[in-house]
This record gives sequence, structure tokens and C-alpha cells, in this order.
Amino acid sequence: MAKGGPFSSILANIKLKDPGSWGISMKLEQNIMQYAESGGSSAGYIDIARNLSAVNGKSIAQTKRGKNKKGQRIYKPLGFLIRVRALTGDIVVESLNCGYPTRNSVVLAGHARDEMLKSAGISRSNLESYQKELRLFFDASMNSGSTQYFPGATDKGTGSGGWGAGLTYEYTNLVIERPDTAGLTLQKPLAMLGTQSAASSDWDADSEFYVVDNWLKWRHSFTPAASTDDIANNVFSWAIQQSDTSEDIINMIDDSQDEKPYDLDDFKTNTMVTRVATDVGSPISAVICAPLGLLKVVAAASASWEIEVLGVVEL
Repeated sequence: MAKGGPFSSILANIKLKDPGSWGISMKLEQNIMQYAESGGSSAGYIDIARNLSAVNGKSIAQTKRGKNKKGQRIYKPLGFLIRVRALTGDIVVESLNCGYPTRNSVVLAGHARDEMLKSAGISRSNLESYQKELRLFFDASMNSGSTQYFPGATDKGTGSGGWGAGLTYEYTNLVIERPDTAGLTLQKPLAMLGTQSAASSDWDADSEFYVVDNWLKWRHSFTPAASTDDIANNVFSWAIQQSDTSEDIINMIDDSQDEKPYDLDDFKTNTMVTRVATDVGSPISAVICAPLGLLKVVAAASASWEIEVLGVVEL
């Protein structure tokens, strides 16, 4: 990179001091991580925050605890500025969209968790250090072990070695009252992408609670053509209210809204995609902002690649 280029100061020192330009202050001694795929072209996942924690020997989270404009404490999702470099083979990298639906859905998920804990008389001071973090999956196919890539490993999964592969790393769960059966509860992890079953009686069959989808239903602002505008039943209302009257209240309220030149439903299923390869196109990606540091990767057999973390910003 030419001296004085846009990333020269970041590459020289990853500690970001100006919150108005690149974002938050975070010191990363180790910011380059190498990954490999040897088993085939099936999809795997990378949790950059988890991997950075392992190689730097410190806790690095997907979110930052802060205040909103009303002074309320919230979880703010972080965007990890990365560059992907193909070493061998072909790699397709997917990330979440950086727009406000991603940000606001994470803020709501964090608020729902806070209210869930409060309903049980649990404050943040009662939690262990790492229990205070909000840890989210990319989608329903991501899990904490077999589907993830780890730095320095020969393949995805905890059995292929790599930094942090042998550690117990648990993701955030929500517990809600089961809507269709009084006295019973549902406990599931949170995944960013996916669609919750329309009927709350079918939620027990869903593998996760889907963050963007439940935010869409909670916010009551999308209007499918030729459809009703009622607030949809959603997990977050149950988590916040912890009441068997939530569904009746939601069904009682309706509203209408003009059509918009975008479809917020896209944010719960679609991803931003880039491709790097050593044989076709460019082996080095542009700088990507990866919300929450979560990536989905489809790599050709015998592929390997590096991820360079250039900085971290608040979304």
C-alpha cells in the first residue's frame, strides 16, 4: 500500500482513537488470520469476534454496550472492516447487510434479553463477564462447532485444530413462555437470518429465534401487497412482556402504511456476497464491513485464504 493511503494509519496501529472516523478504540495485536478448506465445497462460517479473541488472548465481542439517545443502555452491533485474500482456490464470502434493519434488530434482541433477565430478577451485575456478551449466529445452519472455521486449522470443525477450536463457546439464548401452552417455556439461540414459523404453536419446531424476522414483525412497518397490516406475532414481544396476554394485544392492533421502494423482508434472508479466487478475477477483496463479524463461506476443495481485520466500527 502506498504511504499515506486510506488504511495506512490503521495498518500501522489498529488502535482506533477517533470515534468519529473509523469507530471504536480496540487494540488488536494479531489482526491477520488464515483459514483452510480440505473437505469440499459445503458452506462454513467464521465468527471473527470469536477468532480474534482466541488469537489475541482477550475477549472481543460482536457488540458494544452503550447508550441510545434517550440514555438507555443498549447493545450496539459492531462492524468489522476486513479484507479477504485468496491463497489457493476459489472462495465466496457472504456477510450481513450493514443497513439499519441489521442494527436495529440486534438492538431489539439485546433489549429483549435484558427484559427477560429483569423479569427473573437478574441484573447485569449478577452475570459472569462473558455472560454479559450478546453472541449471535449467522443463520440456522451455523452452530458453535462443526460448521465453523478456526484460524490455523486444516478444515472447518472443532476436530481440525486451530486457535480456540477446543474451547467451550456458547451463544446467547432467549427463554420465553410457550405461547400455546401455559406454564411451559421455549429456549432457543438467536440467529440473524431465517424466518420464524407464522403460528406461535409451531415455534418449538424452529431451531432458533430469528432476529431480523422478529424485528420486522415487532416493528410493524412492512406492507406486503394485498395483505393485512396487523402487527405480527413475534418472539421479542413475548420475551419483553413475559405475559400470556401478548398475543391478544398484538392481534388487537392494526395500522396501514404506504408501499416503499424496498422490501425489508430481504434483510432476513439475503446476504452481501463477494468472491475471491486465485484463478479467476481478483485474489484480494475490497474492504468489507461485516456486521457482528459473522461470515458465511463456500470454499472450493483445497482452498485457503486469509482475513485481515483493518478496524472495527459501530453500526
